[in-house]
Formats: sequence, structure tokens, C-alpha cells
Amino acid sequence: MTVESGRRRSTGIIGLYLAPAVILYAALFAYPALNALRICLYKWTGFNRANAEFVGFANFTAAFNDRWVQVAVRNNFVIASLGGVLMFSMSLLFAVALTSGWLRAKNFYRTVVFFPYMISGAGVGLFWVFVLNPRFGALNGILRGLGLDSLARPWLGEPKLALGSIIYVVVWWGIGFYMLFLVAGIESIPIDLFDAARVDGASESQILFRITLPLLRDFLAVAIVLWIIEALKTFAVVLLMTGGGPANQTQVLTTYMSKMAFNVPAGSGSVFRFGYGTAIAVILFVLVFLASLLYFRLSRREAVEF
Repeated sequence: MTVESGRRRSTGIIGLYLAPAVILYAALFAYPALNALRICLYKWTGFNRANAEFVGFANFTAAFNDRWVQVAVRNNFVIASLGGVLMFSMSLLFAVALTSGWLRAKNFYRTVVFFPYMISGAGVGLFWVFVLNPRFGALNGILRGLGLDSLARPWLGEPKLALGSIIYVVVWWGIGFYMLFLVAGIESIPIDLFDAARVDGASESQILFRITLPLLRDFLAVAIVLWIIEALKTFAVVLLMTGGGPANQTQVLTTYMSKMAFNVPAGSGSVFRFGYGTAIAVILFVLVFLASLLYFRLSRREAVEF
């Protein structure tokens, strides 16, 4: 058997193994994604294709002028920005503590902080609904039990409190992942740099701001882009905690997309605006795609050499 025939045989075997994955990817992602680009150009309920009315880019025009789309984008931005500040300040604090020499039982604390991330978004949302429920929730129950009735609030019933609660829950849920990400970054820095700085009399704060953070630049850049993508894709937590309420004030793009496509209130029932919901989904896809391009660009950037 020649070298050329051996290569062809190897290529055929590789293709045979890859075929099931490629077929599933094409059927479950590529085709629906391409089909969405067609559906978003129609006014359609999603049931009978004969009733689909071609409207061109009217769905996108309506989306850009829709007040609640603007509210959803604003909420996504607030979650990404304010949640990002909380996420990375706390993640960095935990990461520095877990890589320091003075903290004991590091594996225990690492597991405790990372544990919420192993729970599904639906589980997290349901758990915090029972904690924050104004009537039978654990938080208000504890406050009333301590005689602090004045601090009890309808945490999910007021727009600002509800959005703040969502941000807190999303940060609580994801902080473990970003903590481990930054721990990996800190542990990749040669320990000789820290030892040399301490010998020269540098304080821990000077080491943090002049050695650790500059050398974590690439890790932080990638982590921030990943967080932006996750903030844009936030769905289960918002859907289960508030459903986008009260009065649509906590809608994000994913929940508003779902509401428009499958559950638009109309009289005593609801109607389906599948084409419009798909247009919002395409807008979300473009935003996530642009963030993903930035992620790949940063991840391919030349690494800092020590």
C-alpha cells in the first residue's frame, strides 16, 4: 500500500467518524439557523405556512422601534456592565485568596464557590424564587423573624429591586467559573516573579497591581468577552424569577423574543408572532456572533511571555 493510498484511507476513516456529528450539527443547528434568516422576513404565526405573509425587513424595523426591545437591550447592558463589575471584582478577590499562601483548606473553598455553577439555570431560578418570594420567601421570613420587618421587600415585584435581584443571582451563579479561570491565569505566572518582588520589599497590594493584574491581561480580556456573551444569552434565570415583569421592566432579549414568538397577550388568550420573534433572535445572534469574533481574536493573540 502506497503512502498516498494510506492517507486516503485515513481520511475516509476520519470522515466516517465525523459524519454523525456533522449530520447532527447540520440538522439541529445549521438548518434551523439558516431557516431563521428566512422566517424573520415573514409575518407568520408559526403554524400554517400558507398564511405566512412576506414583509421583508419590516420585522426588523418594528424591532428597532419597539420600546420593549429597547428596554430589553438596556437590561442586557446593565447585566453585562454592572454584573460584570461585581463578577470580576469578586472573582479576582477569590482567585487571589485561593492562590495565596495564607489561606488553608483551599480545595474546600474552591468547591464551595464553584458549586452554584454546576446547577442548571432553571434550578438556580427556582431556588431564588423561593428565597425571594415576598410572602413565603426565606429572605423576608428571616428578616421578619429578626424583627426587621421594615427591611422586607417585594424583591421580585418592583422593577429596580427585581433587576438588582437578577444581577445578584446571575453573579452568584457564575462567579465560580470565572474564579477558576483567573486562578488558572494566576497559577500560570512563574512564582519566581512573586518571590523576587517580596525580596525587594513589595507589599501584597503592589504585587497585585504591578505583577498579577498586568500579567492577567489576556485572561481577563477573554473572560470579559465570555461574560458579555453569557449576559446576552441570559434566559432561564430571568424567565423563572420574573418572567420579564413586573410590567416588562426586566425583559431581556431572550425572554422578550420568547414572549413575542410564543405568548403575545391578546384579549383573553395569546397569539404567536413567530416571524417577529425570529427577527429579535437574529438580532441577538448578530450581537453574540460579534462578541464571539472578539473572543476568538483575543484568544489567538500572542500570549505574554514570562
